[in-house]
Amino acid sequence: MEYTKQQLEKIQELAAALTPVSEISVLLGLQNEDMLSLDISTHGHPARLAFMRGMAATAHELRDKNLQLARACSPSAMEQCFHDIQIMMQSL
Repeated sequence: MEYTKQQLEKIQELAAALTPVSEISVLLGLQNEDMLSLDISTHGHPARLAFMRGMAATAHELRDKNLQLARACSPSAMEQCFHDIQIMMQSL
């Protein structure tokens, strides 16, 4: 499906707000709710890129806040940071 620039921006915005794909479809007023899900699962599709940018921005913010807490010696934050590092190493 083709999306307008405004729709792609809205997909990114809603993904950053951790909105499920099914709800994004409804909020965009798409006739076929499953089409957005299919497009987001297609590597390289503009809708996927918009969705991933939004989700990644929020994930980055959360990791940054968690890292700040870890630096302040929060045990649970430190544990999560070590877990995040392990995931980073596994993805290499």
